[in-house]
Amino acid sequence: MAEQWRATEIELTSALDHTDPYADVDVTFLFEGPDGARVVREAFWDGGRSWRVRFAPTRAGVWHYTTRSSASSDSGLHDRHGELTCSARPSALPIYHHGFIGPSADGRNLQHDDGSAFFWLGDTHWRFAWEEFDKSNKPGWSSQFRDTVDLRVRQGFTVYQSNLLSWTPPPFWQRLSRNREFDVTFFQEVVDPRMAYIANSGLVHALGLGWYHTIDANPRAMVKLARYIVARYGAYPMVWTLAGEVAGYEPESRTARLNAWRDVALAVRSADDYQHPLTAHLTNERPMPADFQNEEWLTFTLSQLGHGDMDMASSHWSEHLAAFPGKPLIEGEAFYEGLTSVEPTGRRRVTDTMVRQVAYRAMQSGCCGFSYGGQGCWNGAWDTETSASMWGELAWFEGVELQGATQMGHMRRFYESLEWTALSPASDVYDSRSWVNSSVYRPHVSATPARETLVVYFGETYRWDEPAGRLQGLPLQRFDGEWFDPRTADRITAFEDELPVDGAIDIPQAPSSADWILLVSTHRGR
Repeated sequence: MAEQWRATEIELTSALDHTDPYADVDVTFLFEGPDGARVVREAFWDGGRSWRVRFAPTRAGVWHYTTRSSASSDSGLHDRHGELTCSARPSALPIYHHGFIGPSADGRNLQHDDGSAFFWLGDTHWRFAWEEFDKSNKPGWSSQFRDTVDLRVRQGFTVYQSNLLSWTPPPFWQRLSRNREFDVTFFQEVVDPRMAYIANSGLVHALGLGWYHTIDANPRAMVKLARYIVARYGAYPMVWTLAGEVAGYEPESRTARLNAWRDVALAVRSADDYQHPLTAHLTNERPMPADFQNEEWLTFTLSQLGHGDMDMASSHWSEHLAAFPGKPLIEGEAFYEGLTSVEPTGRRRVTDTMVRQVAYRAMQSGCCGFSYGGQGCWNGAWDTETSASMWGELAWFEGVELQGATQMGHMRRFYESLEWTALSPASDVYDSRSWVNSSVYRPHVSATPARETLVVYFGETYRWDEPAGRLQGLPLQRFDGEWFDPRTADRITAFEDELPVDGAIDIPQAPSSADWILLVSTHRGR
C-alpha cells in the first residue's frame, strides 16, 4: 500500500545484458491514477540487471502503470504493466499532508500542493555525503548525520540544503567525467540512505549537483547525471539548486558555465514531472546577480548575501524584488554562525545576534525564507584538525549546538503565527525625529495591505535613548502591541486597546537594548 506524496519503489529485472545500461538504456513509467492524474517517471539503473522507479502518488486511489524502454526488445523493461493502491490516510508530516511545494499564484512565496503556505527555513550541509551515517564523536550521539537531522527537525527547520559532489568531487565523478564506468555503489551505499532519511524526516531537500567548476570537465556528463538524479530522488520532496555559486568568479569562464548549467536546468525540468522548484545558488555579488532571472524554468531566486565580505544592506533584497516581480526570493547563504567573517575591516566570529539580524532583515524585506548555517556543520568538519573546518575553528559537534539554530526556529514559528504571506515591506510606517534611528539604525517594518498587522524589527543598534519614534498611517481602529523576544520566543505586552492619534501610535520602550520585534495588530478584546 503506497502513501500519498511518499515515494514507493518498483523494481524491474532486465531480460538482457546491456553493455552500458547507464548511458544507453532509458526506461520510463507512465502512471495513471484517479481523476485523470498522470505522472511520468524515469526509472534508474541500479546495477546488474536491476532497474527501479520511485513514484510518489499525488492522489489516493488505484494507479496503473505502463513502461516504455529504448531497448524495446528487452521484455523485462519494455511494455510492463501493473498497478498499486495509494492510501488516503493523511500524514502527520506537513510535507506529505499538504503535498509537494511550488510557487504561489502571486509569485511572492512558496506553497504546498493544497495551497497552504510553506516557510523555507534551511540548514546548510554542503558536504552531506561526507557526514558519518553510523558514527559520531559527539557524546551521546550515534550518528553525525542522523542525529543532526533529528535535532534540526525538533528545532523547526523545514529544508535541508546540500550539495551532492561538493567542491571536491568524489572519485565517482572523476571517473564519470572522463566517460568511464558509472559507479552505482556510491549512490546505493552513500547517498541513498541519506536521501531517504531526510525525506522520512519530513524535510524538503534543496540539492545542488556540484560546485560551479564541477561542470567544466564534461558538461554532457553532468546533463546525463542530472537526469539520473531526478530519476533516483525526484519522488522525494525536492528543490533543485543546480550548483554552488553557479557562475563562478572567473570572468573568462562565466558565460560558458552559465550556458552549461542552463543545459542541466533544462534537463532537470524536462525529467521532473513533479515540477519541483528549480533554482540556482548564486554568486556573492552586488547588485545581486540576475543569472537566469527571466527564464521560465527558474522558480525562485536563491540569493547569497555572503559573510560580511560585501555590503549587506536590506536594500539588495528589496531592489531585486522590485526589479524582478513575480519570482519568490530566498536568502540562501548569509553569515553562517560561528564562521570567521571576511569583513573588509577585519575578521570576527559570527554570533547568533548577527545571524538573527540578517535573517529578520531578509524576511522583513520581502524574502519568503532563509537558510541558516552552523560552522562545522555546513562544511562537515569531523574535528578541529581536519581541513574541512575551513573559515573557522569549530568542529561539527560544536557547531551543531550553536544557539542561532534554535532562534531560527523561533523566527519561523513567529511568522507562522501571523498571516505572514500577506506581509510586505512598509518602511513608510515608521517615523522618528532621531536622525540616527531614521537612517543608520532604521527598524525594518512589514505590514498587511490594510495596515491591520505590523511587524517591526529593531536591531540591537537601535538608539532607545533617542526621541521615541512612531508608527503612522494606521487605520482608525484600536490596536494591541506585543514585544517578541527573538532569542527566547517570549512575548511581553507592550500596550493594549490603543487608538491611533492622527493615524499614529508612539513606539513604547523596548524591554532591553537587545534586538526585539514589536507586533502590532488590531485589538480583539477579551
